Amino acid sequence: MTKKRQEAVLPSEHSVVLQDVRRVYGRGGNTVTALDGISIGFGRGTFTAVMGPSGSGKSTFLHCAAGLDRPTSGSVLIDGLPLAGMKEYQLTELRRERIGFVFQSFNLLPALTVWQNVVLPQELDGRRPNKAAVREVLERVGLSDKQRNRPGELSGGQQQRVAIARALVARPAVIFADEPTGALDTQTAADVLELLREPVRTQGQTVVMVTHDPVAASYADQVVFLADGRLAGSLIAPTAEQVADRMTHLGARGKLAVTG
Repeated sequence: MTKKRQEAVLPSEHSVVLQDVRRVYGRGGNTVTALDGISIGFGRGTFTAVMGPSGSGKSTFLHCAAGLDRPTSGSVLIDGLPLAGMKEYQLTELRRERIGFVFQSFNLLPALTVWQNVVLPQELDGRRPNKAAVREVLERVGLSDKQRNRPGELSGGQQQRVAIARALVARPAVIFADEPTGALDTQTAADVLELLREPVRTQGQTVVMVTHDPVAASYADQVVFLADGRLAGSLIAPTAEQVADRMTHLGARGKLAVTG
């Protein structure tokens, strides 16, 4: 019996579109299917959390959606541009111009100041940073008085704010966040999540966040669940309790699949 293919979405309405994306690792009889026919779009001005049990394909999903990994088949569009066929330098340019990244490990260069870390992607792209825009984004994340400090002089929460400022300063179409609160305490995590929500509300940007934390997911407009490399449902306007309950059922299903 053939698997029913999910409906494709219209790229003009979305910052990110995945259409029937598959990602298979390995060859011959030693293959692993990390993504198995994912079709989904993320609308402009939305905040989506992506969740699933361990091994569900969350990281592969984010890497394919952000152009960090190439799907085995299917297509990905960022801001209406198809990634298939792009050369590596073109993908690099697209990521610098249209995509912002926020990672759990911050990914800051310790020898550079806060200001220098924020403007680094633009300078690497050969663009002159807009000083007024940099000052504005540092003020938005509460680091106006820290721009000459280096990462080692900042708390973990402040370092993540630097990473968010770096992601925001170029006004990208979409920001991908990979476990952005994983290394933070509860209050600092809440502050960071509010900072991620702000450009969605005020700038119409799109945020796609992979997380394992139901509380973090509750800050999103919707939660999309993955299981075994496939879409496994979604929640609109989620609460932490709803997300935790759905994750419990997904986890139980995964255990049954392994032991059954």
